[in-house]
Amino acid sequence: MERNEESMKRVVLGEGFAIQADEKSFDQIISTSDKPVLVDFWADWCGPCKMLAPVLDEFAAEYADEMKVVKVELEKAPMLQERFDIMSIPTMMVFVDGSPVQTIVGARDKQLLTKEMEHYLTK
Repeated sequence: MERNEESMKRVVLGEGFAIQADEKSFDQIISTSDKPVLVDFWADWCGPCKMLAPVLDEFAAEYADEMKVVKVELEKAPMLQERFDIMSIPTMMVFVDGSPVQTIVGARDKQLLTKEMEHYLTK
């Protein structure tokens, strides 16, 4: 039996990979986190979103002790899309103590993403 890449990622979530959230779990995740939360709002049909996914997984694994990385599929979360006025994807938002503090639109490589997040990282 062959395992696809997505199922393998879910198996290792505890090791720092980006976690999935939906409209029901979103507020609890961002408001109860003891560290900043980087949320990626994405869609399955979005090419730049697919390019960003492995970057976020690598970033999440490397900085798991300093920042939580969460992915929200917008087509399954239209209320969040409206709530945060997301017009383009991928859109990433940083939340601290449950409040949005930074928005980034567009895909990034890991080096640029890390530079943009260094304010929230303690390494």
